Parts: sequence; C-alpha cells; structure tokens
Amino acid sequence: MKPLLDTSVVIRWIAGKPLPKPVEKLLAKSDTECVISIVTGWEIILKPQLGLSPQDFDAAISEMGAALLPIRFKHLNELFRLPYVQDHKDPFDRMLIAQALAEELPIVSSDQRFPSYKRLKVIWD
Repeated sequence: MKPLLDTSVVIRWIAGKPLPKPVEKLLAKSDTECVISIVTGWEIILKPQLGLSPQDFDAAISEMGAALLPIRFKHLNELFRLPYVQDHKDPFDRMLIAQALAEELPIVSSDQRFPSYKRLKVIWD
C-alpha cells in the first residue's frame, strides 16, 4: 500500500507520539511505501511553534524511507474542482486532499472532515 500521510501524522511520528494501532501496523508493514507531500513541509515550517526545522522534516522523510510528493499540475486541477465541505477551508488540508485524489492514494489522517470528501479513502482507526 502507498498511503499519503497527513501533516498531523508526520508531526506525531517525529515527536514519537503513538498513533492508532491500525495506523502503526500499516506503517510497520514492509510493503507500505509512505508518501509525504512537500505541502506538509511547507505547513510545518510556517508553524514555528512546532519547533521543527526544514532539516528535521528532511531527516524524518529519510528515516521513514518515505517518498516526497511535489505539487504537480494535476494536483492543482484537482484542487480547482474540489468542493468546500463543512467550511473546510484550510489550504494545506485541501491541497493534501487534492494530491491524494489526483494520485489515487489513501490518506492517513485523524481529521474528522476528510471522510466528507467523496472519492477520498481515509485511514485512521
């Protein structure tokens, strides 16, 4: 499986905080190829209260053995078509959702609004 990790999941993983057992099992599987968006790095860097540097983000990607997903035009096209759901206007979340849909990837996220997006497969518990 090739899941896209939401920013909150990456932050929890970096901090060594536990994730739900199904998520931990998925991430531990040898055939799981985690994907982390550059959008996550952007969001982390714009939130200095997290105390994470670009080097921390880069190190986490390497340590996880994850693939870094850049922003592509097909992601922008998907974002353009993405409906607003339950006043969900967070630009980082919306771009991650667009990337997951465009790449046909499930997304690992605890955000309760994510399942409201049709076609989006959300993994949490």
